[in-house]
Amino acid sequence: MHRYARTRLGAAEAEDVVAEVFAIAWRKGEVPDDPRAWLLAIARRVLANQVRAERRRTALAERTLRHPRAPGPDDAHLVDELDILHRALALLRPADREVVELLAAAELSTAEIAHVLGCTTASAATRVYRARRRLRAAYRTVTEGQET
Repeated sequence: MHRYARTRLGAAEAEDVVAEVFAIAWRKGEVPDDPRAWLLAIARRVLANQVRAERRRTALAERTLRHPRAPGPDDAHLVDELDILHRALALLRPADREVVELLAAAELSTAEIAHVLGCTTASAATRVYRARRRLRAAYRTVTEGQET
């Protein structure tokens, strides 16, 4: 197995192929009358999978090099915006912060928030409305530099 894999790959990759071949053979359980040919067939498929994976990695690397994303002026603005948002969230009461986090981070609907909070959907909708309103006020406070 190792010699077969070594003819197509480097030493470390060949060892990985051999390990994978025997792991597959062990999972299958039944060994046919001609195990050598059977193992070589498995090795051939494992090698093909590795070659395809390497081609995908190479193609991705080439695409990344052809189309690099240059840092732009918006990136610094986004970092500043995120900092402002974190400071505004810190001004909220824990209950309001939890509702905002469930909405934004967990991407839950109002009905799902109601289930998490153990209340009715109408009550959750009211809490969402109030939390959003308080977050807007806290955001204005932070951006105006009047943090309290």
